[in-house]
Amino acid sequence: MSEEENKRKDEKEEKDEKDRGEREWDKGEQWSGGDALGPLIWGLIVILAGVALLSANLGTFLWLTWDNVWSVIFIGAGLLFLLEVVLRLLLPAYRRPIRGRVILAFVALAIGIGGFIGWELTWPLIVIAVGLAIILGVFLRPRF
Repeated sequence: MSEEENKRKDEKEEKDEKDRGEREWDKGEQWSGGDALGPLIWGLIVILAGVALLSANLGTFLWLTWDNVWSVIFIGAGLLFLLEVVLRLLLPAYRRPIRGRVILAFVALAIGIGGFIGWELTWPLIVIAVGLAIILGVFLRPRF
């Protein structure tokens, strides 16, 4: 082989190695979600749960008791998931598919509200919310 052919072969091998590295990076980014918004929301949910449980233990708020603490936690989690959905829609840097988060938000809200108003009203609301999330997903899907 000539020196020119060796140089081209080395350049091609470097490019292939770089492409493989970028693909591996993309896989890791895709697996982890690629941004800090999801873990931030989950961290806030854990903090919310800890504060609610501590408040119920200490009797900080008269309305927060062991009878309704989990309902409050689920309502708070649902609202935080909805906040994540809004941020993902408004901020292009955090744009990701949201249908799963919308469904998760509505289910968490329904579970929380079910603790206050009863399950006979809550389960139909969950089904309606999931249907709405599916329909909204069709209209909010990016078009290329």
